[in-house]
Amino acid sequence: MALMPGRMTKVLIAAALILFVTVPRGALLAREDLNCSAYAATAAAQNDQNVMMGCGFTGPRWNSDLSGHLQWCETATMAGLTSEDNARKSMLAQCAQKPKQDQQACQAYAKAAVEHQIANKSQRCGFSGGAWSEDYAGHFDWCLKAAADARVAEGNARYQQLLGCFAAQKAAKKDACATYANVAVAQQKENERRGCGFTGGLWSANWAEHFAWCETAAKAASDKETETRAAALRDQCLKQICHWTKHCSGFPTFACTTKTTCKNVPR
Repeated sequence: MALMPGRMTKVLIAAALILFVTVPRGALLAREDLNCSAYAATAAAQNDQNVMMGCGFTGPRWNSDLSGHLQWCETATMAGLTSEDNARKSMLAQCAQKPKQDQQACQAYAKAAVEHQIANKSQRCGFSGGAWSEDYAGHFDWCLKAAADARVAEGNARYQQLLGCFAAQKAAKKDACATYANVAVAQQKENERRGCGFTGGLWSANWAEHFAWCETAAKAASDKETETRAAALRDQCLKQICHWTKHCSGFPTFACTTKTTCKNVPR
């Protein structure tokens, strides 16, 4: 049965009332507040800025597809739109600070690079090449042109090389000082065995004392101490040995003479 115009009007009104009751009023107001065309245009413009500044941001929020932003907006809430827009603004603001941040980072990089080279030379590690230089400007210029991860990798590599050099030198120093202490104790035992009577800090049977002293001393100093003890044992710990020879003659008169010969020998 066809509906009369009056009845049709009443049915439409009833349907509208049902829709008004079933859909939350807050959601209806949110839809009314959204300007998805403006949102999509802003989002696309922000991505254009991302590309122009070379920020490198990627992901769903970073594209210039107006229809994509528009479709997403039509399913979002005002809070969601605001959150996305604020996120893009914040990231772009950080990207805009990149030149200043790069300059500060490269100043620190160049300073550290020069310090690494000074340490390389002073410790005689022997590293060479473009990464090893005291040219601050050269390091700074290279850093500005390099990617952030490249400059970090370069600085870390140089630092690790120095650590390796220092560790090797420390191990070599310990080995050298162990040898020094062994020789020093052996020289003192020889001093005692031969009764040379040498005394003082140079002459000690304490291995640990000799080793500890050596660790703080230059190689030239420890070599000199070893040679000083060796020279004393060789040249000063001596005893005199003498022998006599007798020579007699019977012409024209019988007479004898005695000759004494002495020499110093190690005790």
